[in-house]
Amino acid sequence: MLKLQCKQVFDSFNLDVDISINDFNVLGVFGPSGSGKSSLLHAIAGLNSARSVYINNKNITHLAPDKRALTLQLQSCPLFPHLNVLGNLQFTQKHCKNKSTTLTLERVSALLNLEPLLNRDVSGLSGGEQQRVIFGRTLLSGQSVILLDEPFSALDWHTRFNMLSAVQELNKQHAIKFIIVSHSLKELLFCSDTLLHIVKGKVLAEGNAQQVANAIYASNNQTPLSVLNYSNQQFDENFQVYKLTLNNSNQSLYVAPEHIKKNQKLIVESAQITCSKAKPSATSDCNVLIGVFEHAKLINNQYQLTITVDTQLIYCTASKRQWQQNEVNKGELLYVSINNLETN
Repeated sequence: MLKLQCKQVFDSFNLDVDISINDFNVLGVFGPSGSGKSSLLHAIAGLNSARSVYINNKNITHLAPDKRALTLQLQSCPLFPHLNVLGNLQFTQKHCKNKSTTLTLERVSALLNLEPLLNRDVSGLSGGEQQRVIFGRTLLSGQSVILLDEPFSALDWHTRFNMLSAVQELNKQHAIKFIIVSHSLKELLFCSDTLLHIVKGKVLAEGNAQQVANAIYASNNQTPLSVLNYSNQQFDENFQVYKLTLNNSNQSLYVAPEHIKKNQKLIVESAQITCSKAKPSATSDCNVLIGVFEHAKLINNQYQLTITVDTQLIYCTASKRQWQQNEVNKGELLYVSINNLETN
């Protein structure tokens, strides 16, 4: 549970937040730069004043920052330059008291793939490597609530998704709750179950991550990302790809190992998706799904199509010409081709 009341005046906006979220595992905070996302984290952490702050049914409003049983990882959070990577991690593990998790250095290093970095000087790390080490150090503080401010912005998407998968794994296995600030909806959709949308210090929406994200896309006349959940995966030795069975479905997709994540979720952009009434003949059947057409909406001179594939929603676009030549009625079957999943 998170309950927060906060009013603050800044040069460019006033932060005026009054939220109460009954339950969350990973809470994403989305908004443009300068909207108050970081200030919100600072208020929760006790670095900024707030009228009231409750976390996990506990009133922490008047507690000092180091008594709040949480850790805030700032955007700028430098490592100790006189210690190597292992030394930085050991320092945190040794000196952080009142821990509520049992994470070990070995467990964190394996989860974040830090073993190859342990004996390196921090001055020689890339920006992405530094972010992974800083995240490892944050986890070793041993707190049950972790606040992350743009934690993986320097990472490529493949590594970023691995870190976000680690976030979900830590939540499930160690009951750590995360509040993550990001300006990337793609990132937050991948890992968050609850989403908070803040603009110029005002909370515009809160709730189910997919629903809030879709509302944001609609308000900006953008096509939403498709989030596909799968329940089973089998490795094909012959083709070196995974066969994924979608949730609540007998339909499958074949994807490269790079796309497999522990949270069993695929994020697919509309540019990767095409649909047709007739079964495609020029592409392999392995990444063609059968869906039911729901509706179309004209946005920015093209149509946004919403298709249901066995309870999961897929979004794609079609030009005016394509739509007028192949107009579909609600409830009709469509073949949905998803590209660029079998390659890295």
